Amino acid sequence: MQKIWKIKQAPAALQERLSADLNISPFLAQLLINRGISTAPKAGEFLKPDASCLGNFSGLPDIDKAKNRLQKARGNKEKVLLFSDYDADGLTALAIAKNAFDKFGLKAEYYIPHRLKEGYGLGGDSVRYIRDNRFDLVVTLDCGVSNFREIAELKNQGIETIVIDHHHLAGDEIPRASAVINPKRRDSSYAHPDLAGVGLAYKFARYLLDENLEEELDLAAIGTIADMVPLTGENRVIAREGLRILNNTRRPGLKSLIETSGIRNKLIDAEAISYILAPRINACGRLGEAELAFRLLISSSTDEAQTLAKELNLKNRQRQGIEGRILDEALTLMDTEIDLTRERVIVLHQDGWHQGVLGIVAAKISAKFHRPAIIVSFNDGLGKGSGRSIDSFHLFDGLTECSPHLEGFGGHKKACGLSILKEKIGDFRESINRIAWEALKPEDLLPSLSVEAILNLSGLNSGMLDEISSLEPFGQGNPKPIFASLNLKVQSKPEVLGRGTLKFWVSDGRSVYPAVGFRMGNYFDLVNSARNLDIAYRLSLDTWNGNNQLQLEIEDLRVSEVETNGRSSLLRLS
Repeated sequence: MQKIWKIKQAPAALQERLSADLNISPFLAQLLINRGISTAPKAGEFLKPDASCLGNFSGLPDIDKAKNRLQKARGNKEKVLLFSDYDADGLTALAIAKNAFDKFGLKAEYYIPHRLKEGYGLGGDSVRYIRDNRFDLVVTLDCGVSNFREIAELKNQGIETIVIDHHHLAGDEIPRASAVINPKRRDSSYAHPDLAGVGLAYKFARYLLDENLEEELDLAAIGTIADMVPLTGENRVIAREGLRILNNTRRPGLKSLIETSGIRNKLIDAEAISYILAPRINACGRLGEAELAFRLLISSSTDEAQTLAKELNLKNRQRQGIEGRILDEALTLMDTEIDLTRERVIVLHQDGWHQGVLGIVAAKISAKFHRPAIIVSFNDGLGKGSGRSIDSFHLFDGLTECSPHLEGFGGHKKACGLSILKEKIGDFRESINRIAWEALKPEDLLPSLSVEAILNLSGLNSGMLDEISSLEPFGQGNPKPIFASLNLKVQSKPEVLGRGTLKFWVSDGRSVYPAVGFRMGNYFDLVNSARNLDIAYRLSLDTWNGNNQLQLEIEDLRVSEVETNGRSSLLRLS
């Protein structure tokens, strides 16, 4: 589908004032304004994040109750269990909590549920394990806020619970736990409600030990970036400081994982975590048992770490194979079962699909068709599903309205997990689509590209790259900037290089630059036949063979259709 380019517009007066107040270029001022940062103090905080803010716990619900309860547990030598989710966010939270509890003098055991056999959060098997092993206190990490029944059952058996979870609550009610640390509680006044599970665990560990725990920020950054929470506020500080530490990490597990992943001696940024490290940490949990990944994170042995890293690499390849097969099957179902003119939420289901990769498949289908997608796998009449959404549709709220059709659900705006009986899938599909028809406008279902500014090629310079890099790390809430240049003349015959990379040269009449489109070889004919192009791109540096030349890294392109008003019909100001 043709993308609509949404061009951001910064008010000229505001841009000039911010530029003058901070002594920065109007270009950087516009990028900041585009991110909702319009005052000098906020801009200063964003450009030079201060890690001291991580020591502020004001307004975080029940944090005192939780610390007091753990002091009591230490004094009474109680038997304590740490219970976490099986993804990168949960596992890094568990590693930080385990290290903190050890320093606190509380030798807690841990439990990671089996994704396929037990599913997410506390369940029947884990409740029996807790009861049979006579634990006095359970601390949940990156889960627990939706486990009302299980926590009440434990409480009735004299077993207390502390919940440390960042997920949305369905209403005002909270579980009957000794403490529920969740910045999304309605009664929370905490300034940073979008912390990941690991960010919340890190904050509590600092509060528990009254130490800054800078050495744990590499783990906190991995979980924060992997969970795709907005990289603003405290999350930005955690990610930025954590990446600095990760690039010089002393942990045998992370060093081995970096080496095995083929990125040793390379700069590790947010993209490296999202696309290389996190998938390997997640792979074991997706296929069932997450124990290997957790052992890697806490390993103190180089030999053990190298062995575990190789196993994770193998698991990741297995995951990719399973994911590819299910994606192909899901796309085949799309052709026969989904009418995109009638359905604004894609709901696909099949018996026996591997439940560990459903979220990835949902994400790819959502991106391909630009609408929410929910993928469900049934076994013996009970379905487990994962969903991914678009910016315009709040998935968790949608599921809340559909709750009569569900056995359980959880998540947030862009992602969810659910369980459902097979006989309810039709009613659920109808219900979620009715909600989406009311919530979404037709234009919400059109793919779009957010463009920071329209630039003239003759105005580009290498200093812009330094200014762009000052906004790192990039991620949710702080995207890597995309720019556009219009009506560019194609100056060379395009070439298709290795792996379908398209390369050609363009000019605005005064300056000439190379444009490169990775995996865009299918655009060869369009470029070859065009005289003028509009190109949306990221600015990057071509370092091949020591070139060090600015290049346009293509995000999208089209033949120029400049109208009399100077704007293409596919450009919109926002």
